[in-house]
Amino acid sequence: MYLSPADEERLRVFAVAELARRTAARGLALNAPEATALVCDEMHLTARAGGSFGDVLAAGRRAAASAQLLPGVGELVDEIRLEVLLDEGSRLVVLRRPWAAEPDPPGAILPAGEPVVLHEGRAPRCGGRPAR
Repeated sequence: MYLSPADEERLRVFAVAELARRTAARGLALNAPEATALVCDEMHLTARAGGSFGDVLAAGRRAAASAQLLPGVGELVDEIRLEVLLDEGSRLVVLRRPWAAEPDPPGAILPAGEPVVLHEGRAPRCGGRPAR
């Protein structure tokens, strides 16, 4: 079976999200990759089910509560970028401050600071092509 690079990345996100679900089911806190993958997987599933752009963002916010995370994970991941396929086509979804008590309103400008680097030279993201 041939899998495109995007398909392979989607499968990696799914595998880590499943690990996160098993970890949470045992009552253990999630690390940054697990929490991020869980958010990405839920956003992908919502988009695939025909959800709107707003539905996809809401699914990402509901995927993992800040109480489920290891200390510091909420502050470590400031933004999650994910390319999803919606009814109107492929869209880049940017979920800012995914575990903040009060999320930024759409279009809000975040204060300047040091970027989070999870992979050298790339912004944090899950699935799809890299944002440029």
